[in-house]
Amino acid sequence: MSENRVQLPREVDIDKCIALGAVFTRARIDIDELPRFKESCVKVVSDVLCDVRFESDLNDMRVVIGHVDCDVSFVCQRCGNEYVEHLMTDFTLSPDWERAKACNLENKYDFIELNDAGKLDLYNLIEDSLILEIPAFPKHDEDDEECSRSGSNWSYGELAPDASVSPFAALSALKGSLAKGDDKGSDASDK
Repeated sequence: MSENRVQLPREVDIDKCIALGAVFTRARIDIDELPRFKESCVKVVSDVLCDVRFESDLNDMRVVIGHVDCDVSFVCQRCGNEYVEHLMTDFTLSPDWERAKACNLENKYDFIELNDAGKLDLYNLIEDSLILEIPAFPKHDEDDEECSRSGSNWSYGELAPDASVSPFAALSALKGSLAKGDDKGSDASDK
């Protein structure tokens, strides 16, 4: 049974949100509003849910703190079957780069830019955050029984018969043949 959840607004005025103490708890975003993220997955299985709050820190810097999560399906790169993975990300961002630099806090926050109207596009921010959480090589967990290639007994193709021979054995044979060649050369110079 699905719950009715508040829709997260697309654009917000950070100063107004801080003044009002705005907090969005388990707000949802319609997946059609996140086209780049939607294209990066086979499908989005659950709502994209967000917790976002706005505050001013002790240095009077404007801060956006959030958590986003959703379930999406990918194609496992091991077995080729579709599977569901839970993605989640946390962020602490500020638009106040100059103030952070003046207070030596550049490493404490990630920084965002406001649009020409001085507002923050929350959907773009959240979409970027989710895209960064997509695994480079989606795959089932190592011991997931749903994966036909689970476990650690992996082999691809057949090993060539001479591949089991140590590469150092070939070096040893080469060294031995070079040493024999040196002995013949020294014999010829001694005569």
